[in-house]
Amino acid sequence: MKKRIAAIITVFVFGAVTILGGLPFNRPQEAAAASKGEMRAVWLAYVDFGSLGLKTDKESVFRSKAAAFLDKAKANSINTVYFHVRAFDDAAWKSKTFKASQYLTSKKEVTAADAYTFDPLKVMVELSHKKGMELHAWLNPYRMTIDNYLDPAYASSIERVKTAVKEVMAYDVDGIHFDDYFYHAKKKYRYLNSKGKLVTSIDFTGKAENADTSAPPAKTKRANVNKMVREVYSTVKALDSTAQFGISPAGNIGNCRNAGVDVDKWMSEDGYVDYIEPQLYWTDQWGKNGKTTMFTDRLQAWKELNKNGTTMYVGLASYRTGAKYSDDPGWGKKSTNLADQLNQLRTYGYQGYALFSANDLYRNAAAKELSNLNKMVKRIPRVSTAVNDPTTLTVKWNRIFGVSGYQVYRATSKNGTYKRVKTVGSTTTSFQNTKLKSGKTYYYKVRAYKGSIYYPFSSISSKALPVKVTKPKAPKISTKAGKRKITVKWKKVAGATGYRVYRATKKNGKYAAIKTVNSKTTSFTNKKLKKGKRYYYKVKAYKTASGKRVYSNFSNKSNKTAK
Repeated sequence: MKKRIAAIITVFVFGAVTILGGLPFNRPQEAAAASKGEMRAVWLAYVDFGSLGLKTDKESVFRSKAAAFLDKAKANSINTVYFHVRAFDDAAWKSKTFKASQYLTSKKEVTAADAYTFDPLKVMVELSHKKGMELHAWLNPYRMTIDNYLDPAYASSIERVKTAVKEVMAYDVDGIHFDDYFYHAKKKYRYLNSKGKLVTSIDFTGKAENADTSAPPAKTKRANVNKMVREVYSTVKALDSTAQFGISPAGNIGNCRNAGVDVDKWMSEDGYVDYIEPQLYWTDQWGKNGKTTMFTDRLQAWKELNKNGTTMYVGLASYRTGAKYSDDPGWGKKSTNLADQLNQLRTYGYQGYALFSANDLYRNAAAKELSNLNKMVKRIPRVSTAVNDPTTLTVKWNRIFGVSGYQVYRATSKNGTYKRVKTVGSTTTSFQNTKLKSGKTYYYKVRAYKGSIYYPFSSISSKALPVKVTKPKAPKISTKAGKRKITVKWKKVAGATGYRVYRATKKNGKYAAIKTVNSKTTSFTNKKLKKGKRYYYKVKAYKTASGKRVYSNFSNKSNKTAK
């Protein structure tokens, strides 16, 4: 107990004497305000730095690669970047307290203050704002290494987290973002001892130093984390009242509560977070049989927790796109998962999303999903056409949430003049275009609108109508009986492609097709019949066009008894 009290006293001193790194930077006028519209973010994780070329000691290289990434993000309708500034108790800025991120510098010895030849966070804030995007600083509050975490029970842990937040807030970031790393089983928890050294607090594998070996109950975990979250919220607002503080917990609500994530309190009482962004990394075809609507179920469950109007976003799994998973086959069944999920979250009143993670913007297997998502962002319908008959086409599109309706345009050539042929309401997703000319090809595109705002057109969809074929005249037939056979004869019908012979075994019986012949044939002998039995015959002529047959009415009836 004495050691713990000493640690707490020490950390208060530690926090009080912390010197913040750098002065605030002025925000350019062209900086975006994603919070005023739909949040469309991407997590730029420490594991992405290397592949994006951001691990360098040359500022010119960093600027070039960072700018290229931001341009790529904007091309995918991203307006906010969660920049991973603190992954392992380190710093993606020039800190006087924390070591430099080994994922951003090639130096073997990463120390505080002098490790960087330039300031990565300063450059990222500057470039993001110049491009009209927001930059939120993403921090793992407790994680020290893969296996070691600050112990949330200690005041020293809170102060260390706040020190990092204060240093980051000296830059003109638009927000502070925490992910889902809080209490974790089988991890080592640490605190600052009286000498300012980080020592083991709890080791859930069974070994311990200066502490109990058992994990605290879930209620205690939540109370400990709540102290940190509330103090960080107050710290952020004291330094910049317009900056946003939000948390992206894991998507399983029960797991969150057990790990110390008090989502119930955060979304029912003020003073904890500005937004919640659960990571809903499933499809609606989840499970071994692909029949569980996991995404929608969790989307609804999280929404029901919101008692005080907390802003809600959703973390989407771009990393799972373009691949097959036995536990979630939906990812491999279609390329519109992300687009459909955006439509869903809009329906439930969520205000945006974030993609995990940045590297997926460059991954070929993810391209189709991201393209469809981008179309949904811009409220661009996916359109298809189908033939009903030689003079009718049906145009279909997916429903887009939050629009007033749709306009359907048509042309008779791909690059011709498109004229509006129909306007429909927001719940209508098809249009049947009648009285068209058979044999002609028609081209369609559709756009959604909301009030006086018109969204971009869909891609063009076309279909060629089959040539309309007039029904041929019905042939006239006669029959002649022979030994266990009957011959059916008819007169040739002008324009016929062929003929089909039908037979019944009763006067009012059902006629079944027994033979189809070409246009050169005008008779058919039905053999191996039953002696003394009467058979009844009809014939139809037909014409073939565009691979389809158009039949005449039935001929007259003719019957004979087999000899």
